[in-house]
Amino acid sequence: MKKELTLTEAKAKFSEIINRIIYKKERFIVTKKGKRVAMVIPLADIDINAEGLIKARGALPDMDGQLDEMVDSIYEARKKETKREVKL
Repeated sequence: MKKELTLTEAKAKFSEIINRIIYKKERFIVTKKGKRVAMVIPLADIDINAEGLIKARGALPDMDGQLDEMVDSIYEARKKETKREVKL
């Protein structure tokens, strides 16, 4: 079952949320200004080694060119992205 929390609630209860994810395998959706912006889930629920679009290459041979363009576009956008430092 997914539970919805505002960003303010999530920040205030972060340790509790992490414990509930670890021990109860719960999932949480975080909202900001009423919009769903993130999901916090148990790490075991995803394959962190998945390669996304790159892994799809070859599965649809007539789309390889388009997949290459999408991957290139993503990497270019990441290079232009401005970063902000987050103090932990």
